[in-house]
Amino acid sequence: MKQRARLLSASSPLNPPMYKHRRTAFTLLELMLAIAIGVVVLGMAVPSLNGLLVERRLRGSFDLFNEFAQQGQQNAVSQQRSWVMIWLPEEVVLQPDNPTSEELMAGRESATLKLSISEGETYTLERPAALKKNAEAEWTFWRSGVCEPVLVHYTGPHGKWTARYDALTGTGEIIAQTLP
Repeated sequence: MKQRARLLSASSPLNPPMYKHRRTAFTLLELMLAIAIGVVVLGMAVPSLNGLLVERRLRGSFDLFNEFAQQGQQNAVSQQRSWVMIWLPEEVVLQPDNPTSEELMAGRESATLKLSISEGETYTLERPAALKKNAEAEWTFWRSGVCEPVLVHYTGPHGKWTARYDALTGTGEIIAQTLP
């Protein structure tokens, strides 16, 4: 019996020693370390995500203007008459170059599309191929769908961009961009 008691007190599968105890949970120190690492990684990711959102908003301002320009080109081709984009202090106006008599009777506003310029935003037109040095801030889309090549500059709360518009396709391409 003494021998049997000695066998049970020794290390055996029926009686494992205390230092070989299997853990099934994390210690408080391990949990705190994992949380600290997560906070550091998140802190590094937030500025990157913030910059991505600002860049997306800036790209949205270009997309809005580009769609407006495409509308001018589509109107010129589908109606077989020239449309002109005119820069005014608080908006950019897209209208027929020579309105029809019906449009004149209904008021010129009936055929006019507007792109409102919000406070803190500016759109400026540069016409490098213009014959006059200080040409008017007007951009014409001819009935064939072609237009004068221009540069459009945007400044707003989300940054700046400059887009080059192709004479044949009328599509814009951002050639310079600055985030705040």
